[in-house]
Amino acid sequence: MGGRVALEVWRRAPERIAALGLLNTGVHPPRDAEHESRGLLVRLARVQGMTALAAQWLPPMMGASPARVAQVMPNLTAMVERSTPDSFAGQINALLQRPDARPVLSSINVPTLLLSGTNDTWSSLAQHADMQRSVPHATLVEIAGAGHMAPIERPDAVARALRAWLMKA
Repeated sequence: MGGRVALEVWRRAPERIAALGLLNTGVHPPRDAEHESRGLLVRLARVQGMTALAAQWLPPMMGASPARVAQVMPNLTAMVERSTPDSFAGQINALLQRPDARPVLSSINVPTLLLSGTNDTWSSLAQHADMQRSVPHATLVEIAGAGHMAPIERPDAVARALRAWLMKA
């Protein structure tokens, strides 16, 4: 949700932002089916617990090699387990109340990094390319072999991309 937060900060206080990084993010309002699918996840968390939620919710976000997914999944699962069904429900509610951020894109006039994993099925590389066409100063970087969790799946590649972009920004 970090990209959504960054876009909202831009909308409310653009004078406070010198550069913007949007990693694995989206700009569209919720789709009709999203209310039901995210509601099922909240029910799963409430009925079966956070471990069951992690087992269902996390794998579809991953796009790294099976070996890398197996390596990072215990830490991601532990992160989910430290949360509560109520806090997860609050996050889901925030996502379901999100505004359409597409109109904000054309107003961004600072250097902007758009970064996506090549295997991100939640916030695809194509979606980031669409965003790039609307943001005048955007650089699009793809992280090969990563999904929606690119900073966790391929941290060295993401760090290199951020470092290179910051040197130019």
